[in-house]
Amino acid sequence: MFDIEWPFETHMDFCGQKMAERLFQVIIVLFGIIGFFAGYIMQQFSMTIYSVLFGVLVSAILTLPPWSIYRNNQIQWQKPLDSNKETTTNKNGSSAKSPKKDVRKTKGKKDE
Repeated sequence: MFDIEWPFETHMDFCGQKMAERLFQVIIVLFGIIGFFAGYIMQQFSMTIYSVLFGVLVSAILTLPPWSIYRNNQIQWQKPLDSNKETTTNKNGSSAKSPKKDVRKTKGKKDE
């Protein structure tokens, strides 16, 4: 419908997605642990909650945008197959797809 051109890259490769997910988890857990101890020492549960929410904000800023560190391993796409190679011509000139061979091994008694 609308073809919008963004001035920046909007994708992330698979290794970058893995790194972003791991970073997200580490930041949340780290801020949760720090918040737990800070809240325990101050006897304020709200300090724990604020610490975890701040960790969520920091991790969202670091992992949601597709930063260039998440795009180091570009995806190598396969080249498309030529549709003319998929069909074979029979002896009578009719065109049909090549038959697939059954490569499964049969498990049964040997013929006597």
